[in-house]
Formats: sequence, C-alpha cells, structure tokens
Amino acid sequence: MTARNRFHLIMICFTVLIAGTLLIKQTASSEQQKIETIGIDYAQMNQSVEKVLKDMPEIAEELKSIQSGIHNNQLDQSFSTNKTEFRLRVNNNLTEQEHSSPFLRGIAEKQTDHYEDALDIAEEAYGITVTEDEIDAYIKENVSTIWDAEKRRYAKSLQLTLNELDYQFDRDIYVMNVLWERVLPIVMQEFPRQRGESGQAYGKRLKEEFFSSTEDSA
Repeated sequence: MTARNRFHLIMICFTVLIAGTLLIKQTASSEQQKIETIGIDYAQMNQSVEKVLKDMPEIAEELKSIQSGIHNNQLDQSFSTNKTEFRLRVNNNLTEQEHSSPFLRGIAEKQTDHYEDALDIAEEAYGITVTEDEIDAYIKENVSTIWDAEKRRYAKSLQLTLNELDYQFDRDIYVMNVLWERVLPIVMQEFPRQRGESGQAYGKRLKEEFFSSTEDSA
C-alpha cells in the first residue's frame, strides 16, 4: 500500500470515527435524525480547518501548547473534548451539515467520555492497559511513515509539524486504535458471530457487549 493510500485510509477511519460519535446516542432529537453518511471532498479540508480554527479559539490554545514543545504524553491527558469537537466541526463543514455548536459540543463530550470508559473497561474487565511505548510504536510503524502532500497540507493548516500532528494532536485516535487491536480479538472470542448475523450487526453487538462488561462483573 502506498503512503498516499495509507493516508486516505486513515482519513476514512477518521470519518468513520466521527460517524461512530454520532451514533452513540440512545435517543435522537429531530436535529440528530438529520445526520447522514456522505462522501468527503478532501480538497476542501484546509478551507474547513481554517474556518473552524477561527470559530473555535479553544482549539487554538491546545495547538499553541503543542507548538510550545511542552508535550504531556500521559495517557489520561491524551483525550480532549476540544479536539473531538474540532474534528466534528470540520466534518460538519466538509459535509455541509447544519448541526448547532451546542449539539456538536454535547456529542464531543459524550465521545470523550466514551474513550475514557473504554480504557477503564479494558483494564477492569480484561486486564488490558495501553502504554505510551505501545502508542509511540504504533504511530512510528503505521502513521509517521506517511508523508504525502495531503497530510503535509493538513499539518500546515494546523501550524504543526508532521511529528506534532502524529504524536501529539492525533494521539488520542491512536490510543484507541491500539486499545481495539488488543481488546477486539478477546471480545470476538468471547462473543462469536452468530449464524446469519451481518457484519454490521455483529460489530454493533460486540461494542454493546464490551461496554456492558463492567455491569456484568459488578
């Protein structure tokens, strides 16, 4: 797979991550029901990023912290509601959706809590913890080798180096990637796919089973 294709794959996963964010709700308002999965025009990425940066001073402060060279790689500091909201807003702009800022903020808060819950459940129910060395190794092997023009433009729009983009700004995404790589095989073995069960239905059931693990052991 070429570096360009790998970056496209990461961007697709980024979009799927956002889509997953929008599906964690158990109830849907009329506004929530408008959400659709549609294609992304990545040629508009920089323009969308610049617009969101102007509208969201909170993320500018996080970027300044990364640019300062003072990096806190502690696992519990990897997640940020501001970063999650930033990605949602960029996606919202790219797809020409019209979700309100309070709505997106609420979804971002839920998703950030979801990340933290997943780490807690993995440790409590399966004895799995993710280390900073594992995350660094994952980024080095799967992410930092991608240098294509699209990624460089994205980093530039954030005024970050590629290293800062990979190891700091997007670190929370890779924390979850490492976690799922370790947890998913165990959960799949514990809850095998049922005859006639679609891949989508199976994936949804695995997620539900995983997040109910601590309730069952309580």
